[in-house]
Amino acid sequence: MKKSLLALAVLGAFAGAAQAQSNVTIYGSFDGGVRHTTNVNAAGDNNLTMGSTGTYNSNRIGFKGVEDLGGGLNAHFTLETGFNTGTGALDAANTLFNRTAAVGLGGAWGSVDLGRQYTVPFKTIAAYDPFGYKYPGIADAVASSAGTRYNNDIQYIGTFGAVTVRAEYALGEVAGDTGANSAKSIGGTFASGALSVGGAYNQRENATGTLNTDYWTLGAAYKFGPARVSAGYVNQEAEQAAGADAKTRWMWAGVNYAITPAVELTGAFYKTKLSGATTGDKDNLMVGATYALSKRTNLYGLVTSKKFDGAATALSAGNRRQRDLAVGVNHLF
Repeated sequence: MKKSLLALAVLGAFAGAAQAQSNVTIYGSFDGGVRHTTNVNAAGDNNLTMGSTGTYNSNRIGFKGVEDLGGGLNAHFTLETGFNTGTGALDAANTLFNRTAAVGLGGAWGSVDLGRQYTVPFKTIAAYDPFGYKYPGIADAVASSAGTRYNNDIQYIGTFGAVTVRAEYALGEVAGDTGANSAKSIGGTFASGALSVGGAYNQRENATGTLNTDYWTLGAAYKFGPARVSAGYVNQEAEQAAGADAKTRWMWAGVNYAITPAVELTGAFYKTKLSGATTGDKDNLMVGATYALSKRTNLYGLVTSKKFDGAATALSAGNRRQRDLAVGVNHLF
């Protein structure tokens, strides 16, 4: 009897230790806003909407888990899904974890993760986008990334002092041609004190492995006092089966200014330039403000003025101008 009690006590101790070494965190963001947009269709009609996956910040609920394997090694995972504020529906039909579904191993040498995850260019641009990927779908630094996420992605990230290096290979999973439909990227960020500088290169193959899209980005941000200035540039060239390559350049610059610890203003100008197969321009001027009610909850407001020329008018249903006005509340948990 005493031996049985002792064995149970030992097993209980090991179970408690294992539980202490593992943890799962539930987190998320819930954005409720109203957005008025002009010239949303060919008739030039305006639209007032609430239903979105997040006007200021993308709606999400996620689970992160980490297990200490000893010797500085850990196993970890992230599962993250998005949803629509107005309807409660998933942000992608029939896909539960559309935002992230990745598992990996990490240590002092960095981490290797496998699954659906944010691309290397996306993570790199985050360091020099004036809006920090807020207002997705409105701010053009988000659209300019070489795909926001990749499926079947093998990704390495390592941080060594002020330098973070990134590399990835997303499998195309095309029988008979391992290169078809695949993507590969390298990138890095240097962040020290007030200065942050980053860059990335990406190459993607089409579904048949016959045409490539080359992409690179560079940018920097500098903080002084209550202000932060940032600028970025992206160049993309997509091979075409016939005719000239399709070339797209994105460039932007912006300023963030904290009036008080609770109030921040952000102004940015984004330009998209099409050339080669098609020509056109898009100018996007954005001014936004946030008021922090707490560390987790803030009110926000945004006004934009967009101008389209040439083939870029396809982005606005053929209209030359478009404006946005958005207000709302965002809560992190």
